[in-house]
Amino acid sequence: MELYSIKHDVKVFCVEAKSFPRGIMEAFDRLNKIVKNMEGRDVFGISKPQNGVIRYRAAASENFDGEGIKLGLSPFSIQKGFYLGETLMNWQQNEMMIMNIFNRLVADKRLDGSAHCIEWYKSPSELLCLALMRTDMVTGDVTELSL
Repeated sequence: MELYSIKHDVKVFCVEAKSFPRGIMEAFDRLNKIVKNMEGRDVFGISKPQNGVIRYRAAASENFDGEGIKLGLSPFSIQKGFYLGETLMNWQQNEMMIMNIFNRLVADKRLDGSAHCIEWYKSPSELLCLALMRTDMVTGDVTELSL
């Protein structure tokens, strides 16, 4: 696991999955149909347990303030701060590993238990799994993410 920093809140817009995990691909498909041009955007998966069920959202970065609302999509901000993270290469062939990584991340005592888990799809083959840390628990080398 590595330590990462996001310097500014990241504004995104989301499509919520109807179920988890089965509805994930359908949520990304709906997002891709609504947003005509995904080129140059950061793409994310955002999840959080609520009432015993995982709420999952497929998300993309805004190109301008209010873009998501204009498209009829829900806005969301990925919190700035320090994150514990792990990279998964060839994630499409290893989708089952995503849950294993997040299970390891959320078990870490340094995390902010109220925060969302973030999947950043950096490329068709590289996925960075992130979980927000408590600020008072950050020690060691930190890599700044450019989002």
